Amino acid sequence: MTRWLAEHALGCRYASLPRPARRIALHCIVDWYAVTLAAIGDPALAPLVADAREQGGPAEATAAGLEGRVGVYPAALVNGTTAHLLDYDDVNLAIPGHPTAVVYSALLPLAETLGADGQALMSAFVAGYETACRVGRWLGAAHYEQGYHATATVGVVGAAAACAHLMGLDVARTGCALGLAATQAGGLKAMFGTMGKPLHAGLAARNGLMAARLAARSYDGGHAALDAAQGYARVLSPAPDPAAALAEPPDGLHLHGRLFKYHASCYGTHAAIESARLLREEGVDPGGIATVQVLAHPASRNMCNIPSPRTAAEARFSLRLNVAFALLGIDTAGIAAYTDARLNNPRVTALRDRIEISFTDQVRTMEAEVAVELPGGRTHRARVDAGRPQADIGLEESRLRGKFLALAGPVLGAGGAQALLERLFTLPDLAALDDLARPLAAPARRG
Repeated sequence: MTRWLAEHALGCRYASLPRPARRIALHCIVDWYAVTLAAIGDPALAPLVADAREQGGPAEATAAGLEGRVGVYPAALVNGTTAHLLDYDDVNLAIPGHPTAVVYSALLPLAETLGADGQALMSAFVAGYETACRVGRWLGAAHYEQGYHATATVGVVGAAAACAHLMGLDVARTGCALGLAATQAGGLKAMFGTMGKPLHAGLAARNGLMAARLAARSYDGGHAALDAAQGYARVLSPAPDPAAALAEPPDGLHLHGRLFKYHASCYGTHAAIESARLLREEGVDPGGIATVQVLAHPASRNMCNIPSPRTAAEARFSLRLNVAFALLGIDTAGIAAYTDARLNNPRVTALRDRIEISFTDQVRTMEAEVAVELPGGRTHRARVDAGRPQADIGLEESRLRGKFLALAGPVLGAGGAQALLERLFTLPDLAALDDLARPLAAPARRG
């Protein structure tokens, strides 16, 4: 399996990617820039950025929010953490987790040092993304349910595959890189609602990059670390399924299963938010609600079930709070939604505390139903499945353009954000990537 994954990753070529897959890959990268730029300057990142600045090192690559260049490892660490800070980055249920935050964060600093072009970057990105998804399918749902944050534990292997591809390693050294990444896999779901969660993405990006660079120098990590008797899959999952990793995904690529966020919260809350919004649009008055019942999948129990969040980070993982926000008409698309004033608003907390969550297999993994009982016993229900990718790529692009401008505009200014957005959509034609790295170093928000 280790060798097969290495061969499969190295076989990815931009020229062989179907046109829709190329566009979706661009969408993932555009979304990465949107959520990363929006998080630059967040006070929660200050300790990490200060540490990266203090460590110094060679001026090799760009790190989000830092002026000048730093070494590739701190750049990958800072970029990955920043990309995942707001929990607004894309999702793929094959992992289940956030592939782009890890894979692209590892690739960009490496691409800067290698002088890679746009097509090489995109080929490597898809190689890493697909590897992460296959490894996620191999570990199965039991891995996540056991308490591992798959963005970290699976993402690190995807990052190593992507970097090995961009560096042009052979199969043997790529297999070694996957093993070196696998032995660094770690990340606890107990960190959800803390700065430990976004740090997982940063560590996975840095460690995957390091694994590939060490393998390129013939550092020995074995050639079967993922599938050995006491290797990655059997240690990290009580029910590994290699056949699931080998199986061809729908339409030939796991990339087609991407899910983009349009609410600044854990993806497990999105179906409930959308259901509650539908009820509000039907005319349900939050002031007249007697009770609210939410049906969610059991996977949400240990993912986004913080009942009474105290901080913005915790609020993004609270089904109860986000349903209350949606019923009250509070827009969760903006990163400023989760303020202390809103979290402690008596109207919000009173409604939040009347919301009951039930976990049941009657709904799909990213599906939810919200039932609101009004005085007199009348009940209104709405059910949304947020686990289905957008079939209309054009509509997806339109929504992502809006998201990008809303998030990047305050950082780069409206004109700067628009210019970067258009530049990103020319990525396959770029001979160098300096114009895509430079905006990340913007030291201060504007607008």
